[in-house]
Amino acid sequence: MSVDRLNIFPSRANLVLMKQRIVAATRGLNLLKRRRDALEMKLRELVGELDAAREVVDKVMSDAIFSMAKANFLDADMRACELMRMERADIYMRIRNTKVAGLLLPQFHLYVENPSSCPFTGLSRGGEQVEVVRERFQDAVRTLVTLASLEYSVHTLQDGVRQNNMRVNGLEYVVLPRFQNTVNYIRDELEEYEREDFYRLKRSQAKQRKRKEKFAQMLKTKNLPAAALTELSGTGYQSVSPGHQPVSRISSVAMREDFDMNKFITQRQSTSDQTDGGAARGRGSSRDISAILEANEEEQQGAERKGSAFYSAQDQSKHVLPPIKHFLMDTQ
Repeated sequence: MSVDRLNIFPSRANLVLMKQRIVAATRGLNLLKRRRDALEMKLRELVGELDAAREVVDKVMSDAIFSMAKANFLDADMRACELMRMERADIYMRIRNTKVAGLLLPQFHLYVENPSSCPFTGLSRGGEQVEVVRERFQDAVRTLVTLASLEYSVHTLQDGVRQNNMRVNGLEYVVLPRFQNTVNYIRDELEEYEREDFYRLKRSQAKQRKRKEKFAQMLKTKNLPAAALTELSGTGYQSVSPGHQPVSRISSVAMREDFDMNKFITQRQSTSDQTDGGAARGRGSSRDISAILEANEEEQQGAERKGSAFYSAQDQSKHVLPPIKHFLMDTQ
């Protein structure tokens, strides 16, 4: 799996959070793609208008320049028109913003006040030609303003499309793969945790089942080995089998849950009575084991009266299981 993922703890809450982030990122990606399509459509439209405006500008400017040359050739007097425009301007430009898919596009508009405000141009030389020059240059100014507005809008749209494409590529090829890798990582870790728990549970169940089978087999056996019989009849708490560390003392209730001593004593008594010369040995073994249980119960009750419910780590090393418990542990 790729290492390009978020540094996040693998938990089910984080898995749900990452899935929500993937859904939000996918929705944003779809919106950005739709916005990109709208901007590109508007850009193609403005590019067509810009090409047409450039062709018109060439024609209008050539007509205005030729009209000026003709007026100069006819020796037209333009001082009267220039003096009448000294006080205030007749042409104004205003800027209005329009939105295209959330992007502001400035548009320039030209306003002409009193287009025929030169009443005295006809009194001077070449007055008619001066009026023609004025009209031609007004048309040229309108065309130039329209061309400037289109060019500015085209550049703004190109920048917007480029930024939008960068966001789309970032979401599609960086953010979403990283989120997906993170989700896959969390899923793999959670599955690994589940497999570990399942394996641990099966191992525990197998050990318990094996322990019960061995214990049942031991109870079914009529004649125990001499070593096992010696182990059962012993009274020393500190004598443990090799390979086992001393463990903390367990209560008689817990020991009876693992080993039904009364049943074991009854079976041993019946087996010993049926065997020649085994009656005395069976009674002796029963008395020894009963004495062990009674001593263990008395010690535990004394510890509970004193209020010591748990043993310290130092005391744990001094107390071990009864011999019968160690015999069961050795059979595992």
